[in-house]
Amino acid sequence: MFQVAVVIPVWNGEAVLGRCLDALARQTVPRDAFQIIVVDNGSSDATADIARRYPGVELLEEKRPGSYAARNLAIGQVRAPIIAFTDVDCEPAPDWLEQVLRAAAANPGFGVLAGKIELFDEIVQEREVFGDYERLFSFPQAHAARGNCATANWASETALLRELGGFDAGLKSGGDRQMALRIKDAGYPLVYVPGMVVRHPVRASRAELVHKRRRLSGGRWDRTARRPRLVHVLGITAVDTVRRLRRAAVSRELTMRRRLAVMLLTLELAGVAVGEFLQLAGGRKAARD
Repeated sequence: MFQVAVVIPVWNGEAVLGRCLDALARQTVPRDAFQIIVVDNGSSDATADIARRYPGVELLEEKRPGSYAARNLAIGQVRAPIIAFTDVDCEPAPDWLEQVLRAAAANPGFGVLAGKIELFDEIVQEREVFGDYERLFSFPQAHAARGNCATANWASETALLRELGGFDAGLKSGGDRQMALRIKDAGYPLVYVPGMVVRHPVRASRAELVHKRRRLSGGRWDRTARRPRLVHVLGITAVDTVRRLRRAAVSRELTMRRRLAVMLLTLELAGVAVGEFLQLAGGRKAARD
């Protein structure tokens, strides 16, 4: 029987799926100890063909758009007691699954094991400020106990995810945090595991960061129940922007010039979020991943 199942949702990932599956082929645990499930989420490229080239990889198809719907489909097909999620553009470290199993044994009754996400430059950045911004603000897994658990590097017990009904399939973004907080509210701890490492590419351009911010804003909009919704999300954006400006201003990792560049980018992306919220309030649907 498998000890752990790896679930990878993918939409048009032909350029990166092979890299992720190659990284899984290098795992230090025996290949017959883990299941790999790739869920094609409506790709129009060669994603499915690439998945079929890898022996032992199970390919599912979820036509409803959204990575959370894709993950939920896989949860029903898992034949292992633990599920480990990662993203198609990620590279799990060779001992990733070994660390997952070790952490699971050391934390009985855990809700989520949130591993470290190391950012790397996949291509030459358009400007250094974009990498600086990502490294300062993306994937705060060390604060997993607050609900900051990204499915780029996440493990949970299969039975628990099924018991709680899986992720909110209606969300296009932000379902990671929502699910983590549901697990926490159910009485299960969210545990940061720094030795459980996955590498994730940096968004290297303004266009990529703008797309990401619009997607994240859509996710926040969809999962916000408080009314008036627009006032609530704009308030959260204002608070978050001030916090980011303060963090950039005091960063010891960056020169003053680079701090100022990050602060300007922070304000620009806050403007993107505000514009997105206004369009969503006008009836537009949130963008998918």
